[in-house]
Amino acid sequence: MSSPEHLKQSLRRSSRAVIAAQIAAQVVSLGVLAVLYRHLGLEPYGLLGMVIPLLLLVEILIASGLDVATVQDADLSHQQVSALFWVNQLLGLAMAGVMAACAPVLVWFYGLRGHDVRGLGWLTVALAGTTVATALGMQHQALLRRKLRLGTLAWARLAAQAAAGVAAIAAALAGWGVWALVVGRYVELVALAALVWSLESWRPGFHLRRTGSMHLVRFGGHCTVASLMFYLVANADKVLVGFVLGPAALAIYGQAFNLMMKPVSVVLTPLTGVMLAVLSRAAADRRQYRELLLGFFRFIGLVMLPSAVGLAIVAREAWRVLGGDDWAAAGPILSVLAAAILVQGFVGAMGSVFASAGRADRNSLASVCIAAVLCIAFVLGLYLGRLAGQPVLGVAVGYSLAMVLVVFPPYLWLALRTVGVRCTDWLQQLRTAARATLAMGLVVLACRWVLTEVLLAPDLVLLLVEMLVGVVCYAVFARREITWFARQALTSGR
Repeated sequence: MSSPEHLKQSLRRSSRAVIAAQIAAQVVSLGVLAVLYRHLGLEPYGLLGMVIPLLLLVEILIASGLDVATVQDADLSHQQVSALFWVNQLLGLAMAGVMAACAPVLVWFYGLRGHDVRGLGWLTVALAGTTVATALGMQHQALLRRKLRLGTLAWARLAAQAAAGVAAIAAALAGWGVWALVVGRYVELVALAALVWSLESWRPGFHLRRTGSMHLVRFGGHCTVASLMFYLVANADKVLVGFVLGPAALAIYGQAFNLMMKPVSVVLTPLTGVMLAVLSRAAADRRQYRELLLGFFRFIGLVMLPSAVGLAIVAREAWRVLGGDDWAAAGPILSVLAAAILVQGFVGAMGSVFASAGRADRNSLASVCIAAVLCIAFVLGLYLGRLAGQPVLGVAVGYSLAMVLVVFPPYLWLALRTVGVRCTDWLQQLRTAARATLAMGLVVLACRWVLTEVLLAPDLVLLLVEMLVGVVCYAVFARREITWFARQALTSGR
């Protein structure tokens, strides 16, 4: 077991690099999207949105939770990692064939309602090959996480993302249309695989049988069930919108959803890697585990609460600035979806809580219930939204209400009960951030009223002023929490 001080020092070192890399990644992503949105328009993103659910499904099956098993297991041999690596490669090849074979099915499915889906079949076949590149770097990324080299992995992902952005923009400017998005995806995955192989010295041996890996496969199986259920949650709404309303509506909803998830990704992508690795090492020390877990929750609240309120306020002008008039309809959708950010970060982190405690089985059962609730919410939201003449908005309302009011409370209770932490302890971590967020939101709304009703400011000026006022106000109102985070994550640890 790692000593408490060693874990804290590892956490501090990882946090500095990961946070910097993740912020840079989001800046790069927004810059790339601003160019691509204006050069490609709605249709390419609508077609891509029809393929992405299938692509994400096969990626879950490729992983099969084996990367999580690599990070979580306390005693792992070279032979076991090699066996997991080769299983991933076999699954990557198999899923490429499955995805290509599904291309005619996708064309038939989305064409049932007369939508224009020309090019969808070839797009699906072209993206099928990305499963091989995904599998190639999977275990090396898991080993970097296991060794708490999380900053190294974050910078590798940033480099791959930047290379993909340059390639996609070049292809878009050359008039490649939707194929620019395909080029970007291939470049990112291949570059990331090459980088992690160069950064992690481990190389697979030819071990597949009699390696004592069955318990890892079983653990991965529970993780896979949970991943499949959360996959259903993350994609059922897109499939429903695309099938019923067509590519243009899917582009609006899907990209609004993706933009809503960006502040969540800023926190969650690096944090889940840190949480799983650090909490797994601290699992035998209940006091240390509880202290670390509550610290993670406190940080999630510090970032997620103001992100939710701020994005809900600025969503309309943000979309007009980012994508122009063609994308303006995504603004109201984003405002509604932003409410889900209040709990989205915590929900995303729960998987690491269950996995670190060795209770992936509980998470898999909970995920089945969550998937059922949200699928019902999507259908009900679409139905009521169509009655009101706003079907896409109805789906967004159904998602946010179900996440905040129905899904999150029991899921949080189950996770905390599993690791012996009280819900009141969790609430206590959020008090200061919640008060600061409320005060910030009121000030930004007042500022918005003055700028729009009195000064008639253009969208870009409105957005910049709102963001500046929001950041400054929150920094003042939440200064105690920010000071705490700086002391925990940014001090040297010497």
